Amino acid sequence: MTRGIWTLAALAVVMCVTGAAAEEDGGVITGEIVPMFDVQFQTYLYLANDRDFDRTEPIYSENGQTSGYVLTTLRPGLTWAPVDQVTVRYQLEVGDNIWSRNDLDGQDPLAPETAVVRHKEVWAEVRTQNEFFGVRSGFQYFYDPTHLVLDRHMGVASAFLAWSPAGRVTLAAGQVPDTVYEGLDATGEDRRMSDNNFEQDDYVVALWSRHGADEWSFSPGVFARWDKTEINRPRVVVSPVFHAEGCAGSPQVCLDFDAVGQWGRHEHAGLDNRDVNILAAAAQAGVAVNLWPLGLDTSVLAFTSDDGDKYDQYDTGFVYSGWSKSATMILTLNSLHDQYNNIDESVAAQGAGLVVADEEISVNVTDNVRLFAIIGAGSTLDGTNTDSEKFLGTEGHLGVECSVYENLATFHLSAGGLLPGRAAAMLRNEIDREATDPLGVIQSSMTVQF
Repeated sequence: MTRGIWTLAALAVVMCVTGAAAEEDGGVITGEIVPMFDVQFQTYLYLANDRDFDRTEPIYSENGQTSGYVLTTLRPGLTWAPVDQVTVRYQLEVGDNIWSRNDLDGQDPLAPETAVVRHKEVWAEVRTQNEFFGVRSGFQYFYDPTHLVLDRHMGVASAFLAWSPAGRVTLAAGQVPDTVYEGLDATGEDRRMSDNNFEQDDYVVALWSRHGADEWSFSPGVFARWDKTEINRPRVVVSPVFHAEGCAGSPQVCLDFDAVGQWGRHEHAGLDNRDVNILAAAAQAGVAVNLWPLGLDTSVLAFTSDDGDKYDQYDTGFVYSGWSKSATMILTLNSLHDQYNNIDESVAAQGAGLVVADEEISVNVTDNVRLFAIIGAGSTLDGTNTDSEKFLGTEGHLGVECSVYENLATFHLSAGGLLPGRAAAMLRNEIDREATDPLGVIQSSMTVQF
């Protein structure tokens, strides 16, 4: 980590020299002093008949079994470019403001019913005059080319070389927010800062590139994570990644493919405090066919499992980011609005491995109205932690989307659910772990984005 920071610092010095030379050759003062403004707005409704797959009435259930809310989220952002080679980015998130909970007239800013405000992006980027070299630092949305290893907002410093619009290589180093925070119990501001150090932190160092060839693009890279948040049990995971996307001889048929390998070591994590070797892999692939007015999107996601054997000193469960390209909304991340309880994350936490396949069929009724149907199914690869059960269930949704004013505003309405398998019940149910009652979900959204 320290070596990576010094490398970025040296690159920044080189950039200062290059930038100074560029100013002497005629200056770089162009751009816009007035910042560009962007907005992401959503009002979202979620209604489900239960929180798990068991309709058994609890003895004491004052809140009922259904799950549902309406919320509003606003993400305003500003992008400054006072000169063409300097960019400053800021994005604020206000929400999720749940209508039944958040009291915007309250006086206490720390009250649990007060609206949550998050500073999602705070970063700056400086480039040379010819755009060949640049550095960026700050809090930003950071992800690997596949999104399967890392996909989140975090603090990152990076440097890049860009020899063409389709050719770029990036070196980055950052810290993942962790559960071990030095200075949390400090009594004063001075102690809060001085008690912090680099001992029990979670680091990421990454190197990746992007290349374009005809209608295809390729992004290979290596992401290394050094997690020291578990006391005396540091974990190092190195993840080679590869992403490819493009059209197969026709703009109507587009493909994408992701592959990840993971190798590393978790020190003192096994029996008798022995080291555990990490060896895992993941892949996902997608095919999008656009035959107006019909659209077909097929996706497959898979990652390896661990058999739970503590004597083999190997952990083959994939360390998963929780993000995928699957269109499913219960088996995987709900792309309409994250529910923070998708089943694939529970599967990864158990090291059970995963295979999910899904199909989205859409019909464009007009240029602005789209009808769609989603069908998908999932299974674990190992049943050690699910009483030998592997089938997660079959998911389906029907819906309609309407976009107006050049897609600035989008309205979404869908209904569907999951016919759960025994493996999903074992992972989610709170009372009867074998119950597989259907989960029904209705979702609606009004989104404005520009």
